[in-house]
Amino acid sequence: MNKKSLILILVLISVIGLIISAYLEYISSQPVCPVGFKGCDKVIASPYSKVYGVSLSSLGLMWFLVLLVLTIIASYRGDKKIFYVLLGWSLISIPSVAVLVWVEVGILNAICIYCTAAHILGIFSIIPAYKLAKYKDSSR
Repeated sequence: MNKKSLILILVLISVIGLIISAYLEYISSQPVCPVGFKGCDKVIASPYSKVYGVSLSSLGLMWFLVLLVLTIIASYRGDKKIFYVLLGWSLISIPSVAVLVWVEVGILNAICIYCTAAHILGIFSIIPAYKLAKYKDSSR
């Protein structure tokens, strides 16, 4: 797979993640999940849905936005350093997702389908970021 395809995949992951996180931010202000998933209600209304007063959906928005910005910078600069920064940023998703899934399953006994989609996107961002960091050709 060439660099342009890998960058496109990361852009798509970022944009979809931004949309999901924005929707999570929206439904967190609603009394119940508009789509009717009971697990979402329980997760979003839990005391674990905020860290120091900041909603996890806002943190998700910021994470996917940084992923998008790093991907755009990487597409223009194309040097190894930015690809390693992009990989490092993607790797942050591993402990974050692990903790969030543990809270959902282990503490709340509920699964939010939207949160799960964001978690999967975060983890999947590692694959193209890793391939870009290990890409042999130095040209774009």
